[in-house]
Amino acid sequence: MIRKDTRDKSNQASRPLMIKDLRSLRVLLLQPDNAEGKELWEHLSRIGCNVQSFWPPPLETPPNVDVVFLFMRSLVEGEIDFNWNADNPPAVLIAIVDYENPTIVEKILRLKAQAVIGLPLRPFGVLANVLLSVNNQRREQRIRVRVERLETKIRAFRDIDKAKAILMKTHKKIPTIPNVSKLCITLENRMKQILLEMKSLGVLNDICTKFHENTNSQYVRGL
Repeated sequence: MIRKDTRDKSNQASRPLMIKDLRSLRVLLLQPDNAEGKELWEHLSRIGCNVQSFWPPPLETPPNVDVVFLFMRSLVEGEIDFNWNADNPPAVLIAIVDYENPTIVEKILRLKAQAVIGLPLRPFGVLANVLLSVNNQRREQRIRVRVERLETKIRAFRDIDKAKAILMKTHKKIPTIPNVSKLCITLENRMKQILLEMKSLGVLNDICTKFHENTNSQYVRGL
């Protein structure tokens, strides 16, 4: 029963967010008490989102928030602190702007917002931005998790590879033992499978750089 529940949760997290799922979406609206903020709050509530509003932004993003809407001009002009982990964001970040200037655009880029919505508000663009941004972030999270797992495997296989090299250097007869030779071949094939999976994710070069792996090594060559 526990395994079945775990699979159900995994399947639910991996499937794309659809319009019918909006009622389960938890939205944090970071905006001053003004007409534009009220209009956006009403629209998000109307399409079924569970909305809470704060201003100024809290020190930490509340847990279990899926999407954060942030009014950029009020943040930048008021020089208000906004604690946000852009490299590993706790939620989708959608910036709200009423005009563009270099300072606001630079701030949006530093925060790595997934989308930008302009004012005056056009309701038909809000729904599309929310759905696309949430689905893109979920896909990025799945890729990040896969890459982290593959990095862990690479560390383990590199340790095994070093141990194998030490054994083969210390005991010259080991390569002639069938079981050891078979094990070495199996390990090398598994390493190549991991690197092929990284190549399919488009992160092979970054991983090679991170682990100081020569791209012409026996594992990477020929992929």
